[in-house]
Parts: sequence; C-alpha cells; structure tokens
Amino acid sequence: MALILEDDTPYSQDGTLQFSDVTVDPTTGSVTLRAVFPNPDGVLLPGMFVRTIIQEAVREEAILVPQQGVSRTPKGDPFALVVNGESKTEFRPLVIDRAIDDQWLVTKGLGPGDKVIVEGLLMLRPDTVVNASPFEEKGQGGEDSPEKG
Repeated sequence: MALILEDDTPYSQDGTLQFSDVTVDPTTGSVTLRAVFPNPDGVLLPGMFVRTIIQEAVREEAILVPQQGVSRTPKGDPFALVVNGESKTEFRPLVIDRAIDDQWLVTKGLGPGDKVIVEGLLMLRPDTVVNASPFEEKGQGGEDSPEKG
C-alpha cells in the first residue's frame, strides 16, 4: 500500500492494510479503512490529508463467466448449465464473489476447462444433449461483427 502526500509526492515508506469495513456509507460512497505506515521522520501528522494506492490481490487461477451464463434458482442461488464430457447439460451451483465489468468472478462450482452455456438457456434442462460451440462476444471480430472486413 502506498501513500501520496498533500503536495502529490509519494511517501517513502510502504504501509499495510489492517482493517476494512464491509459496508459502504450510502450518503458519501465511502468505506472505512485502517492502514499503518511507519513514520520514522515524523512526516505524517494528525489530520493530514493523504491519498492511498491500494493494490488488490491477483488470482491467477480465477474463473470469470459472462453474466448471461449465470442464472438464479427461485431462492436466488446462482447456478450455471455446463456441457459435460457426454455433451449433455449439467446443473452446477455456483459461489460468486463479485462482478467484474460484464462477468462474474466464480469462486466455487466451476473448474478450468468447464464449458458454460451462455446462449439458448431458456430451451435447456439438465441432461439435454447439446452441440456446443465457442462463445464469441459481439464486437470481437466475428463473422457478424462490423470490425471484420
């Protein structure tokens, strides 16, 4: 974690995040954080205005699923339909961490190489035989995309 001082200069010492509140203040959009920075030269003073740069962790093995590939049960629990090794649809309950742009970060329920069905979900039920094809987002250079020429 890094600190930027009032005069826009970076503080020379790195700090650590000790506490993060889980709620957002709806009136200000702010979250309470507590960070600890060493202050051997007394540069940091009470009431001083500073900005922080917080690096989020990177999950190298993260699984992102297009939001249209995730549905919800009547109780509101997320699930996906995947294509199994027999080319049949399979119900998978999911645990979702958060949205990242137009995708969900899935923490449980899917593994590397799982084929999530993202189109034609209304017609499918578990154990339906399907012929899966790769998903291509609109505007990504596909045959119907105006970028391809």
